[in-house]
Amino acid sequence: MMLLLFSYTLNLNEKLEYKAKYGPINIGEMFLKVEGIEFVRGIPCYKLRLFAKGGALGINLYEDFISWVDTQNFRTVKFYKRQIEPGWNYEVTINYYENYAEYDEIKDGKKDKKTFQIPKNALDPVALIYIVRFLDLKDTILLPYHMDGFSGYAKIFIKRKEKCKWLGIEEDCYAISPILPMDEGKKKEVFGDRGGEIIISSSRKIPIKIKVNLVVGSMIGYIVRIFP
Repeated sequence: MMLLLFSYTLNLNEKLEYKAKYGPINIGEMFLKVEGIEFVRGIPCYKLRLFAKGGALGINLYEDFISWVDTQNFRTVKFYKRQIEPGWNYEVTINYYENYAEYDEIKDGKKDKKTFQIPKNALDPVALIYIVRFLDLKDTILLPYHMDGFSGYAKIFIKRKEKCKWLGIEEDCYAISPILPMDEGKKKEVFGDRGGEIIISSSRKIPIKIKVNLVVGSMIGYIVRIFP
């Protein structure tokens, strides 16, 4: 079912810091941050960023995802992604319009432009992480989505409830694995298809653990600090 939302207030100073792992290897830190409000094509937008950088044992990762979402209806207006992984070097800026998205991308040093049809009010992966805090997680929710050329509706639901401890707090938490449209209508758990998921605090509705599948392997972040 689709849930109508009514308030999209975010703390403009909020920063969530995580300890990052690539498989079993500690590779550095990652963070989720609300970097203020910026205007994109005249639209006031929250600037939301997921960033991770680090390396160990010859493995170096750089992941920078930036989402600009409309402060009024929380739809993606613009998205930027920069990824450097083993065997992968990619950069793209995507401008989201009412029913299409325009890509300016650089893959392995080669520039390209693409256009894709998208559903109205489509969201990107970072916007999905933030919009969860505004949702009633008791229900299965369908949200318009577009990323990497794939469009459709993301299915958000609770896989399970569990007790969790984080930053001195013990409470019930929700394990969520958004199922996103991939590959001509097929479905895949992008957060991830190999057992990955987002663990959400029931009291704060913030992610205390994030697993994101990369081109090779996966990256997991465990929350260590909240600002302010």
